[in-house]
Amino acid sequence: MTRITALFAVLVLALAACADDAAEEAEADEYSVEDQPDAAASFVSPSDGDTVTSPFTVELAAEGVELAPAGEPAVGEGHQHVMVDIGCYDTGESIPGPSDADEAQGRFHLGDGSDAREIDLEPGTYELCVQLADGIHQAFGSTETITVTVE
Repeated sequence: MTRITALFAVLVLALAACADDAAEEAEADEYSVEDQPDAAASFVSPSDGDTVTSPFTVELAAEGVELAPAGEPAVGEGHQHVMVDIGCYDTGESIPGPSDADEAQGRFHLGDGSDAREIDLEPGTYELCVQLADGIHQAFGSTETITVTVE
């Protein structure tokens, strides 16, 4: 009888451990960029209407989220992107890149979790949009768009 009781106890513990693992996996599967509604990205500099010389540095800010390197997505974390003349993406859309080709198309990633980077553009007037994305580059949060002229 003692063996049966011990076997039953081991079985119950094993099932409980499996249930805990399944619950953790379900929590991870439930992540959504929609869980970060108060997040916002903005420009610190340059300001809307500024004239800059190339290359120039964009300094960015984020509210409602902690900046973190790209990787496993987590609620409360994200990294920033600057889009040049292509507008920002809708929430949940995947931002392509990072690569040299994507930069050539106007997508500049700050996938290391930084809040500033240098951008090199030919002379002209450009629309810049800053946007947050999660660890796997899904867009979320409020964006800001400015216009700059590069001399």
